[in-house]
Amino acid sequence: MAALLIAIGNVFRRDDGAARRVLELLGPLPGARTVEVMQLSPEMAEDIAAAGRVVFIDADVNPGPARLEPAGSPSASRSPLAHALHPEEALEYARRLYGFQGEAWICRVPGTDFSTGEGLSAEAETNAREAAGLIRKLFR
Repeated sequence: MAALLIAIGNVFRRDDGAARRVLELLGPLPGARTVEVMQLSPEMAEDIAAAGRVVFIDADVNPGPARLEPAGSPSASRSPLAHALHPEEALEYARRLYGFQGEAWICRVPGTDFSTGEGLSAEAETNAREAAGLIRKLFR
């Protein structure tokens, strides 16, 4: 089964576009398909379920280095009727509706500037480069 890398974020909100930068830095990965979205939605569950491995790449407001971690369980506090989802919720839809059994990861790319505009802060650029390295290691 192919892998799916999902870059989440708005490139017109500065560091929120860090996931797209990670995909640029990665370039093509054999056996992987990439998707860029502003937000996750329930409609993505079928694409997620078709992948053997899914990596959600998202900007993070929490400081620190880039992190690649296994996706956990969805939070019980989220509304099941919300259209925008967290990665764990998108995975839950994929599991329940389409039987997803692959591995799932979340790559968090910390940033500092989420104001209107284009381009990443120096910190987000550094973290995007680190995140690309973490994902490359995962795919070796």
